[in-house]
Amino acid sequence: MRKYFLPGVLLVALIAAAAWGYQQQQQKNDYHTYLDIQFQRQFYDLIGHVENVQVDLSKAMLSGSSNDMAKYLNDTVMQSYLAQEKLTQLPFNHGSIRQTEKFLSQIGDYCTAMVNKALEGYVPNEEEMTTMQELHSYANLLAQELFEMQQQVVSGGVNFGDLRSIGNRNLQQVDDHMKNLNLINIEERMQDYPELIYDGPFSEHMKDVKPRLEGDEISQEEALRIVSETFKNQGITNPRIIENIQNTRLDGYYIRAEKEVNNGREVSVAVSKTGGQIIWYLDPRQMGESTLDTKEAISKATEFLEDKGYKDMVPTYTMAYEGEIIINYAYQQEEVLIYPDLIKVKVALDNGDIIGMETEGYLINHHQREIEEPELTEEEAREKISSRASVERARLAIIPTEGNHEVLCYEFKVKFGQDNFLVYIDANTGHQRRILLMVEQEDGTLVI
Repeated sequence: MRKYFLPGVLLVALIAAAAWGYQQQQQKNDYHTYLDIQFQRQFYDLIGHVENVQVDLSKAMLSGSSNDMAKYLNDTVMQSYLAQEKLTQLPFNHGSIRQTEKFLSQIGDYCTAMVNKALEGYVPNEEEMTTMQELHSYANLLAQELFEMQQQVVSGGVNFGDLRSIGNRNLQQVDDHMKNLNLINIEERMQDYPELIYDGPFSEHMKDVKPRLEGDEISQEEALRIVSETFKNQGITNPRIIENIQNTRLDGYYIRAEKEVNNGREVSVAVSKTGGQIIWYLDPRQMGESTLDTKEAISKATEFLEDKGYKDMVPTYTMAYEGEIIINYAYQQEEVLIYPDLIKVKVALDNGDIIGMETEGYLINHHQREIEEPELTEEEAREKISSRASVERARLAIIPTEGNHEVLCYEFKVKFGQDNFLVYIDANTGHQRRILLMVEQEDGTLVI
């Protein structure tokens, strides 16, 4: 009896181990399938946004009035930024898609500049129309290339879950898969899009602006420590260097890390080499049903910034979509709002998680200004506002101008007819510096 007992126990243990292993493999396969579905959804969304970019841009060029052009250009701005966000959430080597990211960013910012001109009745000249036509052509090219990639995915040639797993082990294999996806070809062709000269933050003629960020250069090990300490309350673990970020206004380290509550899904972080500051952070998780309103989301974002050492930041504008809300913050010094020192925070509306932040504007521009007393009083500046508009609010603000300069203005929120505007009057000369339309929407306020 005893001689059969031990083999029996071993057999039972073997069967139990095999059953456990099978269960673990099934769970792994199920999660792998889930990842692939999510990545494919992000990819299809990317294609849709890029197609919308080219359609809206073509409508803008065909518009017969400045107001219609402004509308379609504004739609182009939103679609380009959404496309850029979807692109960064896909499991591709960050360095290999940098040019495409930049292209999408510049379309958005170029169209923003053209919106501002169109709202003032400006008609694009031949050179500007040529630039828009070229951008449209490259957007069409990008859409076609992405569509071909989609066909490969549908036909079973590429599995995004596999691509992500391989990327965790060996980025060179990701590059090999990307060659099969034609993404390398896309990058090569995106190199040729026209250099843009305009008033947006990604203007090519501003690329040599020296950031004001100071501090010692940090090592890779220090960057990993900074990420762990900065996001310890967000459950970030296992940070690792993916690549160096170079040839940008803020060189840094591109880092990926795991988030405990994301079931292994990764977050992305960029840390500046100078001073070791967080440039951006992105947690591309799925959103649940929204439970927070805008006021509660702002409270969460403000608390987060204060905890990270960003004091005297004032929320200015918000925009919500797909269960998320982006909140723009500007630095305030001596009761003066300083718009160049910009930070954006993204909050999940289902539970208040901070799922994104971007501090590039703040890191590049922030310093203590010597703010002199304005030559004009508020009442004197108010007289420069049209008598047909009613002033609802006034405050001092520093705004950026062409050539990377700054000017002290009185910011007047005014109502004209059914619309709200922001009018900026130079606090020293009385000249009107800028007028922005405030588009009040259900999901936030868009300023154009």
